[in-house]
Amino acid sequence: MTFCGFVCYDINMEFIYKGKTKDIYKDGANYVLKFKDTVTGHPSGESDPGGNVVIGEVAGVAKNALKVTKYYFELLQQKGIASHYISCDLDAMTLTVMPAKTIGKGCEFIMRYVATGSFVRRFGDYCTDGQILAKPIYEITLKDDKRDDPPVTGKILRALGLATKEEKTEMKKLTKEICAIVKEDLAKRGVDLWDIKIELGKVDGKIVLIDEISAGNMRGYKAGKKLSYDELSELF
Repeated sequence: MTFCGFVCYDINMEFIYKGKTKDIYKDGANYVLKFKDTVTGHPSGESDPGGNVVIGEVAGVAKNALKVTKYYFELLQQKGIASHYISCDLDAMTLTVMPAKTIGKGCEFIMRYVATGSFVRRFGDYCTDGQILAKPIYEITLKDDKRDDPPVTGKILRALGLATKEEKTEMKKLTKEICAIVKEDLAKRGVDLWDIKIELGKVDGKIVLIDEISAGNMRGYKAGKKLSYDELSELF
């Protein structure tokens, strides 16, 4: 059986959802994320891994995203960080995961170490691109394409009924731990991590890491030069 060029290895595989960068299938009690070579960006046509529209396809994007995701999920697993990760098949470009619930319709959790990107667009009167922040900044955004992923606070999540006080505390703690591990690992490769975003959700009621961690989730610099998606991916 074939779905969108994906040969299912289980006759019971059920198509669930078509996303911008990956499609989702149900395989028994678990789910399979099929990574795609689609590139996201802005309506202007500008490429941006964090963009809200698909602007084209580039061969190899899916495999790069998946190999970095596999590396970090397995590294974090070794360090005792819980996630929905089960296994990865680089040839089929699939990630098998446990069923997880998103926070609302999805939230992204961000750690900023250097001012850049949307942070400078918002606070450009007070910082410049590349300015090291006096203290790393923790942010949360809602995954909402129509509203350009609005930022929220832990208190807002709690007020909207999307997280309890305890969950809010755990989300911040887990985000800082995960991002610190990635930052340290990249530093060993000579890369300075400027910012990174991850997604958290719930597995059996517990807050865990979900989705992916790839070059599209972060900005890294090496020897003073910003690494492209491909350059960052090729380090793994």
